[in-house]
Amino acid sequence: MDFKRLAVRSCLACAIGTTIVGCATHSGTAEVAAQAPPDQSGAAAPAAASAPAAAAPAPAPVTAPKDQAAIDALTGMGDYLRSLPQFEVRADSATDLVLDNGQNASFLHHTVLKVRRPNRMRADVTGSRKDRGIVYDGRDFTIFNLGEGYYSRNPAPATLDALVRELATTYNIDTPLADLFYWGNGKLDELALTSAQTLGLERVDRRWCTHYAYQQSGVDWELWLEQGDHPLPCRMVITDTTQVSRPRHDVTYHWNTHPSFAASTFDWRPPAGSHRIELKPATAAPLQEAQ
Repeated sequence: MDFKRLAVRSCLACAIGTTIVGCATHSGTAEVAAQAPPDQSGAAAPAAASAPAAAAPAPAPVTAPKDQAAIDALTGMGDYLRSLPQFEVRADSATDLVLDNGQNASFLHHTVLKVRRPNRMRADVTGSRKDRGIVYDGRDFTIFNLGEGYYSRNPAPATLDALVRELATTYNIDTPLADLFYWGNGKLDELALTSAQTLGLERVDRRWCTHYAYQQSGVDWELWLEQGDHPLPCRMVITDTTQVSRPRHDVTYHWNTHPSFAASTFDWRPPAGSHRIELKPATAAPLQEAQ
């Protein structure tokens, strides 16, 4: 699972041509060293104090242990999500954009993801960057941006799993929740973790969820999983630790694991006046594009 990649952009952002989390340079910023106030007591300082003090040794980095229960929780979550034949999830997110002056500015989005395995998916994103999304009907996948008035329809693989792989490898497009769904599915995800901790039980809305914290190179992330036999993600926070301002992606999920979809759900038709464009294979990884 590449949470560094997810921290740089939010799910469908590059699919519709909008970068959500930037890697702007922090121009015009400066670090100011803290200075102790002068001694105003009037007493002479001891002679020994005039000699420079020996530099204190740098503290050893603190490495948190890997809690096996926290790692097993991720595996159980991935297994459960992949077992769902269909579902609908609504996600409210705030994703930081790093401004040129180093300040974080949050952009809010609401995503509705509908899935019917093995070959139906629809994601609609609304928020500050106009309405956009992706629809997959088992034959084609269509990416659309209603605010810009364009869409792109392309031949698709026969299954949703194959589509997720093709979007990621050919177009550098991350489908929503893909990293959570495919945790532990033939990957050595656990090896990327440098820390895994169980922090305890907390309420997310009306749900009791177990709070976990993880670290890997360049990223801190937290996950709240619903208690019981259905370990659904309730909330996730991803922090990019490579930047001074530590931008975050914060999302809360609400699930329906027994939805009823209308026949037209996965049949997207372009509105009048929309323009069809060509979707070309990506030439750079998402992180490279953002930088």
